[in-house]
This record gives sequence, structure tokens and C-alpha cells, in this order.
Amino acid sequence: MTAVIHRGGRSPDVIVVGGGVTGTSIAWRLAESGKRILLLEQRGICSGASGRNGGMTGAGSSMHALSRGGRAAYALTTENLRVMKTLAVELDRDFELRMSGTLDVITTTEQFAHLEPAVAAERDAGIDVELIDTDAARAIMPALSPHILGAAYTRDRGHLWPFALVNGMADAAMRAGAELRPGTRVDHLAWSGDRVTGVVAEGETILSEDVVLATNAWTPRLLPDLAQGAIVPARGQILVTQPLPPILACPFGTNFDKEYGRQTPGGQILCGGYRRHDVNQGLGSFREEVTPRVLAGIARCLSDLFPSLRGLARVVRAWSGIMGFTADGLPLIGPYDPAPGLTVAAGFNGGGFSWGVIVGKAIARLLNGQEPGFDLEPFRPARFHELGGDVAWANPFTAGETSDRVESVR
Repeated sequence: MTAVIHRGGRSPDVIVVGGGVTGTSIAWRLAESGKRILLLEQRGICSGASGRNGGMTGAGSSMHALSRGGRAAYALTTENLRVMKTLAVELDRDFELRMSGTLDVITTTEQFAHLEPAVAAERDAGIDVELIDTDAARAIMPALSPHILGAAYTRDRGHLWPFALVNGMADAAMRAGAELRPGTRVDHLAWSGDRVTGVVAEGETILSEDVVLATNAWTPRLLPDLAQGAIVPARGQILVTQPLPPILACPFGTNFDKEYGRQTPGGQILCGGYRRHDVNQGLGSFREEVTPRVLAGIARCLSDLFPSLRGLARVVRAWSGIMGFTADGLPLIGPYDPAPGLTVAAGFNGGGFSWGVIVGKAIARLLNGQEPGFDLEPFRPARFHELGGDVAWANPFTAGETSDRVESVR
């Protein structure tokens, strides 16, 4: 194989694999620090999960509240949100960030029992969230069904336009000197002994001092040494309506964050979820296709939560995307200890826009020999490797997916 060099006649200092929110953020911050950066993306910028999601962002999640990495997760996502609020100016790009707050709508006593301690833990971590009753929830979002049991209202969360943000960071990376090569598939990592020395892409070897995998669900394909089950592909499906008058005052989630939606500034309502009606609950599939049973469930979720949409909202489009879910519900962030020269930033469990911006800064600091500024211990990529392949699936974002208890609030 032929060794390929970076444009300008020199090999890159760092190769970043993946052109989503995390990969472009890392490439931008590393290039900004003076590193020679090459970003490789097998399709186009923002063509994977980053371009196929609900576009919600905010600090923390009730699903992290009682986990061992909850405090560390809140610290990173809180800073991510703080930086996000000033990012439009830094990027000179309007990505339609709207800090409208979010409602985690309660429809069952099981959800209430989960949210009561979770909200207390979030408040203890500094998140501005409270449990509110049905009347208070409907005062915020009058379109909600009167049959809901209440909601967790988080004031400092919101939504954005994913394509504008990710492409804005990609453009900023190029202005800082990074080279981006979309349409370039990485076949495998290049090794010298146990050290990663670059990648092999399209049959050519590209050498670098460091490689960063920002490849989310596809990470195990490039790192077969990763313990089986550490990161698993999870197919999510979304439908979107024609533009409608303002109906949804803020983004919503329900059923332990498994269903979610929002109304865009242009008036379209999008809603996703119902993985429990997919084959194997959507886990293990790399096929980007929609299925009628899942879409029917999503449509029913919308019409049950918001009765005024019945007969009003016409679905104009549906799509699917492949997320990276981890065995414990926490992402993999940092050096991969068994392979010097390799860093991983993947497995964000469907919430990449609450992590990616600040992860770019943390990884840039690490690869410049600095402290990351955050406790990354709970996110160590090698934590599953150390279990000797005995990985137990305890992901809170998929717990109960086979249950059909949450079907209707009519």
C-alpha cells in the first residue's frame, strides 16, 4: 500500500473519522489549536445520525440522574449548553437554537415513580427542572391532552437545526486549516505493533500521530477489539408533518424519553420513537429504513398526546437513522488505552447534540497534552474491554422497550 500525505506535503497530526456533530467539533477545535487535521467521512457531512435526529439539546437527562456517571454527565452537558448559546456568534451561523424549555410528559404512574427521584437528583446537580401537575403542563402547552398525569419541566433546554450547526463547525474547521474528505470510507486502522499509526482508506494508508474515532454506531467495525455489546447500533425512526400554525410551545419527551418531538420554526412537527415496535426493538440494525408499525405508533403518540392534531396533521416525510447505544448508557470519550494513538468519542445514546460541542474541546485539550477540564473517568472507552468480554446490557434508554404499557392517554 502507498502511504498518503496531507495536502501541503505533510502528514496530518490527527485523523478524525466521522463527519457528524462530534467529529466536526473535534476537527474544528484541533485545527484551531494549530494541529494539522484530516477529517474522513464515508458519506457526507451530517449524513448519519447527526442529520437524522430530533434536534433537541440541553443539559443532562433524567436517565442519567441515578447512574454512576450522572455527575460527570451533567458537568459536560451543562458546559455544552453554555457554549452552544454563544456558538452562533462564534460560527457566524444561525442554527436556529431556541431555548424554549422542554416537557417530559407523564402518562403512567411508572413514569412518575421514575421522575420523582430523577428530578430531585437533577435539581441537586444544578439543573433547573421541576415536576408540575396536569394544569401547569397544559398552561405551558395547551394542546396537551387533559388525561396526562403531569410533566417534568426543564426551563434551560431547547432545539436547533442540526444541519446548520454541523456544517457550520465543518466550515470553521476548514477555515482553521483542516482538510475534510467526504465520500471517503475508512477500511480499517493502520497499526505498528499495538499502536495505531493511521488509517487505511479506499485502499491507501494515511499515517498520523493520532486517530480519533467519532464514528458512533460504526465504531466496532473499525475497532473489533472493542468488547462485543459495548456499542450497539440502534435504529430510530421519525415522521414529520406539513407546516402547521404554532401548536407545540416546546419540545417534549414521554415514556422515559423513548418518544420525543418538537415543532420547528417553520411550523413542521416531527416526532420519533416507538423502537419497541421495531425488529429487536431497533437494536443491532444498520438498515436505514422505516417500518409501518413503528410509524403508526409514532403517529398514535402524537394524536394521543395532542388531540387537536387528529385530522389536522398530514405526514409528508419519514426517515430513520442509526444511533450508537452503549451497554451502560454512557458515551465513550477519551484515549483507548489498549491501543496508544487511538482516541474514541462515540456512543451518545441518541443525545449527541447535548455532548458534541464540548467533547470537541475536551478531546482537543487531551491531544494537546492538557487536562480535559472534565472528569472523563466514567466515559473511559476501555471500561468494557477490562471486563474480559463479559458486558451486561444495562442501558437505561432501552429499558422496558418490549413493554406496550404506554400506548394511550386518551
